[in-house]
Amino acid sequence: MRLLLTAAVAIAAASPAAAIINTPVATNAYVTFGGLDWAWANPCAPGPGYGNGQSCGAIDLSYQGTQGWRVATAADFASGMNYTKFQFAGANVPASGTDPVSGATFFGSNPVDTTCATPWFSTFYSHCDYNDGVTSAVFNKPGNPFDGNYAVETWVVRDPAGGAVPEPASWAMLIAGFGLVGAIQRRRTAALAA
Repeated sequence: MRLLLTAAVAIAAASPAAAIINTPVATNAYVTFGGLDWAWANPCAPGPGYGNGQSCGAIDLSYQGTQGWRVATAADFASGMNYTKFQFAGANVPASGTDPVSGATFFGSNPVDTTCATPWFSTFYSHCDYNDGVTSAVFNKPGNPFDGNYAVETWVVRDPAGGAVPEPASWAMLIAGFGLVGAIQRRRTAALAA
């Protein structure tokens, strides 16, 4: 019995703390600002190899990358993006609470409704660190002395006008539309020739 309990504890300890959500990020879990969609994606630097290589849980863009999401660059921050832009009534994480759908929450207790999209980008965590956002400890944000450190947040961006890989249904509609335009053009040409 003791061996069975020990094995169960070992398996539980080896399992990640959170499961990644492989669906599009909920609309109330990100904001649009400065021409980009922004998501607060992880309480850590993006991954090993960034900065000093001390990552506490790399982000996973294997699915969300197909939706156009990427790590925000220093140039993206020129828009003036900061933590206050993630706050609005109805954001996925209620004030000092937890998102009932994704399980996202904040360490440091968000005083107002605030977006946190970590469950869509991490297999390790489901929280964001509110105080890191307040102090601008955000990866790639100019002036952040902690880039690459465990004490930084990762924000990701995408172009809302494009950049995502189209869904198969979108391709089907596009092809059908081209076919319809071609059929109309052929009909006009035949009518003019007659």
